[in-house]
Amino acid sequence: MNRLARARAPRASLLAVLTACTLAAAWPGAAQAQILKIGYVDSVRIFAGYSYAKDAQARFSREIDAWRAESDDRRKAIDQQRADLKEQTLALSEEKRLEKESALQKTLADYDQFVQAFWGPRGRATELNEQLTADVIQRVRTVVERVARDDSYDLVLDAADGNVIFAVKSLDLTDRVLDILNREAGTTPASGGTSP
Repeated sequence: MNRLARARAPRASLLAVLTACTLAAAWPGAAQAQILKIGYVDSVRIFAGYSYAKDAQARFSREIDAWRAESDDRRKAIDQQRADLKEQTLALSEEKRLEKESALQKTLADYDQFVQAFWGPRGRATELNEQLTADVIQRVRTVVERVARDDSYDLVLDAADGNVIFAVKSLDLTDRVLDILNREAGTTPASGGTSP
């Protein structure tokens, strides 16, 4: 579930932010205009430190491990079927050989169908990843929006996507968002990290 660790809140491009700031400054009556209050979070740190995201990652990994084990078992059965057919080819009648080859082809087709159902573009692994990721993202987004609303932020960027090249630490909302997320998840954060 690598995407889980890389999933981020909606991204605002640096150009859009600079354009908005320039327009606000150049607008007639800019002296009376509201000053933008901007903050940022680091979604990579949030996903690494958020207990609910870690739990989702662990659940995803358990499911993937189980599916891999089943896939490996099926693959071993195919290999054994091939080996048996190769070993018995000379001793089998034409009819029995064709029967065994047909059974092998069916097993291969079943295996391919299994692989696509789990690992294909719309397979169960992708669906589970999207489901778990969407749930975590929604929780993070809700808390970021609440912090932004409560503290009157006009814009909150994600430092993880490269839009924040420099910012003073006081604009970093990551630790606050992580504290709220983990408190709501019923866990205590392990330790605070640092942001760019």
